[in-house]
Amino acid sequence: MNTSISKHLKRATVLGLIAFSFSACDKFVFGDIHPNYDDNPLNTKTIPHSGADRYVDSITKIKVTEALANPDPEGAFKDWATCLVMFKEGHSHGDGMMHGNFVYPNAPWKQEEFVIIHNNAGSWPTVEVQRQSTVTYLEQYDKKQGPDYIRIIGGRLKRWGLCLYFFDKNGRLMNDDILDHSDEYQIFFTVSDVDDKGQPYEVTDTRGTWHAKYDEYDTWQPGGTIDHTPVPSPFFANKTTWKERADATPKIFEYTYRDTWIHDAMGDGARELFNQRLLPPLTRKEADWAVAPYDQDRVGLKGHFNFDIDADENDDKHKDWPLEITRRTDPTTGKGGRYTRPSFVLPKFYLSVRVMKCPKGKKALIPKDPYLARHSTYVFLSKFICSDWYNPDEPKDYGADSQWKDVLRFNIPIKVFCSSFDTDPTAIDPNDPYYYYLGREIGLTAEEALEASQNVQTHGVGGGSGFGNWFL
Repeated sequence: MNTSISKHLKRATVLGLIAFSFSACDKFVFGDIHPNYDDNPLNTKTIPHSGADRYVDSITKIKVTEALANPDPEGAFKDWATCLVMFKEGHSHGDGMMHGNFVYPNAPWKQEEFVIIHNNAGSWPTVEVQRQSTVTYLEQYDKKQGPDYIRIIGGRLKRWGLCLYFFDKNGRLMNDDILDHSDEYQIFFTVSDVDDKGQPYEVTDTRGTWHAKYDEYDTWQPGGTIDHTPVPSPFFANKTTWKERADATPKIFEYTYRDTWIHDAMGDGARELFNQRLLPPLTRKEADWAVAPYDQDRVGLKGHFNFDIDADENDDKHKDWPLEITRRTDPTTGKGGRYTRPSFVLPKFYLSVRVMKCPKGKKALIPKDPYLARHSTYVFLSKFICSDWYNPDEPKDYGADSQWKDVLRFNIPIKVFCSSFDTDPTAIDPNDPYYYYLGREIGLTAEEALEASQNVQTHGVGGGSGFGNWFL
């Protein structure tokens, strides 16, 4: 590692050592938070600034004059031209809530990443990953370009917020129009069957393949090898249709709807249904009595992902991690020990974002009573509930008539390049798969990746605008 980069990392470390005692989340975790429960959700909490602001300002100035596909000419998506997609790193705030992390300039990974989707006259919209948003500051220092895919760190404690901003051909933001007609629309999120141009592709495991080393007594020895060539995911080997991959999607990620009554609003980080859009006949005033997620109106303009991927414990190719864990000593030899936790799949795939429409009043089709038979502890105030995030056919699966029709669809390239659960918390070591693959993705050694990631700020310093107060 050269001297200049070392200086950058040392500066990041010093900044990161500022105590977390100022953190609003520390108060939340330890119970020292006192929301005003008399506060009416009618009093909306405006969305704080994010990196999306500069994109929104630019897109509103663009007038599109060329011919566009117009699949919803009489609906809320009439004349749509552009969609801005923001992925934002954060963490869980309990229940369905997410708290966006403070955007730390010297973080070794990007905490806000963007894609712009352009409508056109063809069958598939144009997907343009904003590569200046995927490149890290260390890569920029080395004059590298960001990748043409969204970089995701997996793990149960991570959340990745997703916000969609739709614009018409005159540059007008359409989100409030869509929310006003939410009883006709829902956006579904799955692993896609095709790429961004509509061509079939293989879901890959970007870990590659590793080979452990054994002695003549079949005892594991340090010094195995890793082939970094991505391999086709065995789990998706026989899953080629959209439906097959949609059904398998919960093994890769989960999505939580967090749509608000109006676009320019957010949660408060303490009440799960603060400002959350509810199904008729519920209004904002019923937020304290509604039950999440069953009483929520699922639209898909705001929400968050959790890429908590199942361990691949039965994969013989990845059974024994080949690198020595130097911070764990084997008592029998006095040398470094093995990494013994199961390693997590690191998939590269296309995220299918599928906007669908149904006849007015037919969106929430699942009858209340059959659902209560399966979930007898819940009492819903709304008469029906919405389909799940990956399954528009769920009403049909339970005997109802699914009437969803496609409005538009685009597919975003995603790479889960490491998982925060690919590490042993009892002996954190640079040779853990987490730090190994983190460093490999962003051009650091495993030791440098461990150092750089230990002191990343998730909250600002002091009060005011320094706090990461972005909530879904």
